Amino acid sequence: MTEVRVETITLRDGRELACGDAGPRDGRPVLYIHGALGTPLDCGDLTDALDQLGIRLLMPQRPGFGASTAQPGRTVLDFVDDLEQLTDALRLDRFAVAGVSAGGPYAVACAYRLAERLTAAAVVSSLSPLCAPVDVPGLPRRVRLPLRALATAPGPAARLGDRAVALVQRHPVLLRRAMALGAPPVDRTYVDTTLRGAHASFLAAVQGGVSGLVEDHLVTSRPWGFALEEVRGEVHVWHGMADALVPADHALHLVASLPRCRAWFDPAEGHFFFRRRAHDILAVLCGESLPATSGSG
Repeated sequence: MTEVRVETITLRDGRELACGDAGPRDGRPVLYIHGALGTPLDCGDLTDALDQLGIRLLMPQRPGFGASTAQPGRTVLDFVDDLEQLTDALRLDRFAVAGVSAGGPYAVACAYRLAERLTAAAVVSSLSPLCAPVDVPGLPRRVRLPLRALATAPGPAARLGDRAVALVQRHPVLLRRAMALGAPPVDRTYVDTTLRGAHASFLAAVQGGVSGLVEDHLVTSRPWGFALEEVRGEVHVWHGMADALVPADHALHLVASLPRCRAWFDPAEGHFFFRRRAHDILAVLCGESLPATSGSG
C-alpha cells in the first residue's frame, strides 16, 4: 500500500497550498494535477507503477480544494505560479506533470510557462480551450444542464451544492449517480468499483464548501491566458473516444494546435481511465517505453 503524506506550504501571498506526496522520496518527481472532484487520498492501486518506475507522485490541491486556501478570481496561470513556488520549496529543478480531466488545462499551462523545467506533460481526458465545457458540440443534455447552471449562476449553485454535501456524505450513491451521468458502461463499472475512494476524496475536497469546485469550473471555462501554439513544452495527449463528459473534440483540438504533441486515443475507453492505464501513461511521461496496445498519432 502506498501511503499518501499530506503537507502544506505557505505561498508568497500568505495562502496555504496542500500537497499529497506518494511513492519513494528520491523518485522521479511527477506533479499530478487532479480533476474536478479533488486529489485522491488513496494511491494503493498505483503502488506497482510508482515503485517500478521509481516515481514520486506529488498531488497539489488547487485553491479552494481541501486544505488549500481559496483564491477567488484566479486564472489557469495563477495556479502554475503556485506550482512553481511548490517545486521551488521542494527543491525540484526538473519534473513532469500529469493533468487529468479538469486538471489538464493546468498541465498544458505548465508546458507553456515552465517549459525549461518540465521534462514533459501528460493530459488525460482533458478539456481544451476549444470552447467552454458547456458549449461542447454533442455534449449530452443531462450533462450540459448542470454545467450551464454552474456557469450562469455560480453563487446559487455553490449554496445548493453546500446543502447537497450533507446528503452525499450520508448517501454515497448520489455521488455515484453524478459521476456516472451519461457515462458508457466502462466508466459506470469503474465508478462502482472505486466509489469508496472517490467518496472520501470528494468529501475531503469540499471540507470548506463547494465554492472552490465551482470557481475551478469557471476558471477553465474562461480563456487560459495563452495560445496553444505558444506552448514550447512537450505534451502527451491521452483520450478515450467514448468519453461522454469531455468529448474527444477537446483532445483533437489540443493535438491540432500544440507544436510538440504526441497522442494516444483508445476507442474502448471513457472518461475515467487514468488509473487503469497509469503505468503506461507514467512510463511514457518519464521516457521509459511506449504502451504495446495503444494507438498513437
